[in-house]
Amino acid sequence: MVGKELSKASTAIHSLELAAERAELEAQARMDSVYLTADGSIEDRKALARQKALPERDKAVIAKAELNRAKMKAKHLELEQMRLMASLKSVQMEGA
Repeated sequence: MVGKELSKASTAIHSLELAAERAELEAQARMDSVYLTADGSIEDRKALARQKALPERDKAVIAKAELNRAKMKAKHLELEQMRLMASLKSVQMEGA
């Protein structure tokens, strides 16, 4: 059962990695677009780009957090699987 969940986690992590990367690229593209079309000093253009790209940047942060959460769950499953395997080995050795 834990092995099956780990297999699902691997697929989910892959999908979440893609989503996080795409969200980051979308946020960067929005910032670049605003920066390139804005008037003013470099610092003013950077500030405006950051401000205008807040929704996209927020999506990127959320996507990254979802990815990190999935990775933590997968790590927990790996540790649980190792614990179960150690317990099984211990029981087998006691029975031998």
